[in-house]
Amino acid sequence: MEKRPLGQTGLPVSALGFGCGSVGGIFVRGTPDEQRKAFDEAVGTGITYFDTAPGYGDGRSEENLGRVLAETGAPVVVGTKVRLQAADVANSATAVRRSLEASLRRLRRERVHLFQLHNRVTGRSDTGDGALSVEDVLGPVADALRSVKADGLVDHIGFTGLGDTASIHQIITAGAFETVQTYFNALNPSAGWAGRNGKSAQDFAGLIDRAASSHTGVIVIRPLAAGALGGQDQRHPVAGDPGASLDSGVDYATARDRARSLEGLARELGLEGPAELAVRFALAKTGVSTVLIGLSDGTQLHAALRWAERGPLDDEAVGRVLDLPR
Repeated sequence: MEKRPLGQTGLPVSALGFGCGSVGGIFVRGTPDEQRKAFDEAVGTGITYFDTAPGYGDGRSEENLGRVLAETGAPVVVGTKVRLQAADVANSATAVRRSLEASLRRLRRERVHLFQLHNRVTGRSDTGDGALSVEDVLGPVADALRSVKADGLVDHIGFTGLGDTASIHQIITAGAFETVQTYFNALNPSAGWAGRNGKSAQDFAGLIDRAASSHTGVIVIRPLAAGALGGQDQRHPVAGDPGASLDSGVDYATARDRARSLEGLARELGLEGPAELAVRFALAKTGVSTVLIGLSDGTQLHAALRWAERGPLDDEAVGRVLDLPR
């Protein structure tokens, strides 16, 4: 497995990261044996980054990952998150520390490598969808995250690059965070190539290049568009509800229909299907540190590892993906 630097954190991470969230579902709804087997196989083939959050299964993801980490003692990189309510901002230090301490108990760890803000970011904080304002994020919230870092509870801090595009870019430019989670996939590659978002989805305006120029580590989320690019009509029994689109775009069913436009191109490129195309497309973007894959079972893990071993798509193939109508 290729290793890449996570911005300027000094952490090398695997090009593929293991997403322990609800969409893939194995660390939320899988059995302990399934979770342990998937973890062992992932680590054995070179995956070193595991991503979780308290909101994934109401803490079950952190608890299950914590159990496996305790059983194995594997030296992997662990990232978790904190989601704040608007009412928490006035006392961010207490709210952030309380959330982190609960996460550490579930993870059975004294510290984590990466601690990330999980809220959307917008120009104002009274939008009713849990978003925080740029002013709040760069002010009391960033101060609270820096405080737990100074106390040795976390090694590095990051944020989730969702919300309105201008605000996300503003946060990156400010340099307050070391990493950003970025929505990026073959259906909406605008975080890598500005303007390639189609008619209905959000334009992330080259966010990855902005992050790279600021030496911010980029963690790609939803490379398979919550499974829409998975090439299957039926979702896995362990997989969770994909929920609303993260890029203000179309619903899941429409995204799945649009993903069919990639099937012909995948065949022409000699690939197994749109899922392989999607994974290798995400890996091809310069500036990406790791691509999180949400998994439901070992078969999906084996496929993702097989595709990663084949390497990123070449420039010609990337160009053909970008030229598809959206």
